[in-house]
Amino acid sequence: MAYEPADPPTHTAGNFSYQTNKEIFMKEKDEGRLSSQRRVPEDEQLIHDDEPAPLAAQPLETLRAGYSWIKALESRHRGWQLYAVEGFPFTLPTIELDESRVCLVSLAGVYRKGQKPFNTSPGVVSPQLRSMRFRDRGDWSFREVPVSADPAELGITHAHYDHTEANEDINCVFPLARLRELEEEGFIGECAAVHYSLMGYVPEVEPILETTVKEIIPRLEAQEADAVVVSGGCALSHQSAGLIQREIEGAGIPTVGVSVCPDITYHLQVPRAVALRFPMGNPFGSSMDASMQSRILRDALSLLHAVQAPGEIVHLPYEWVKT
Repeated sequence: MAYEPADPPTHTAGNFSYQTNKEIFMKEKDEGRLSSQRRVPEDEQLIHDDEPAPLAAQPLETLRAGYSWIKALESRHRGWQLYAVEGFPFTLPTIELDESRVCLVSLAGVYRKGQKPFNTSPGVVSPQLRSMRFRDRGDWSFREVPVSADPAELGITHAHYDHTEANEDINCVFPLARLRELEEEGFIGECAAVHYSLMGYVPEVEPILETTVKEIIPRLEAQEADAVVVSGGCALSHQSAGLIQREIEGAGIPTVGVSVCPDITYHLQVPRAVALRFPMGNPFGSSMDASMQSRILRDALSLLHAVQAPGEIVHLPYEWVKT
């Protein structure tokens, strides 16, 4: 275990309880790096991997407090390191939430039927990625999803997390219906006309930073988004999500992350985020639990005004009880 919180005090923000990131992570231990990546001959050619193995059920131990997804990725992909960042981008909202235009950016592999699905085939794997036991290079493209999209029109292509429940109810990972309801209730001003989806599993993040996010930000600016909710899919996509969130915030648009891999989110120094001990594939709760999905989305959006300094990660007090 990388983190051992010692019964940190509980605080309140808005109508929910949380523990601050400093209290949760104050006892981080240096466990040292695992063995370095294996040596690859210089003349080794790019090769095609086999099809990915069927996804195993996520172990319950990964939901415990203090579980380290960084260490899990380092163990599985020896030689991999979380992308290093400096500083905290931070933009305070300039208008109230009930006047704000809100956009979703999800990295769970959601696409609208009729669009090209994300690429989940292994494809060509470079010697460097092979040495770290990555099975594919990922897909750093994005899809636009109009606010009018019917949930039945949305599907998922992602080979690195269990999206069984999200296949049944897309709002587990892409709560567009819940966001529309918050607009109807007057909790937010309005939904953005277009929302954005990525697959997020990208071992080499340069394409995300140099291409993808530079195409998304002008689109957010063009539709005058006042706030953006960013959420991940698999563990590695939480790295992509954190980096995208930082870039959007740095461009002057307030953001909030929704994370089920809080140690990744913490070390990427995102502006603000909520964290839950839920399985990957359920950042907004269980399928067909509209009430929980709405509460999580409300809590995340409330953080935009509740947090007045960068780097706050709010641990929501919801427990995963499904078996």
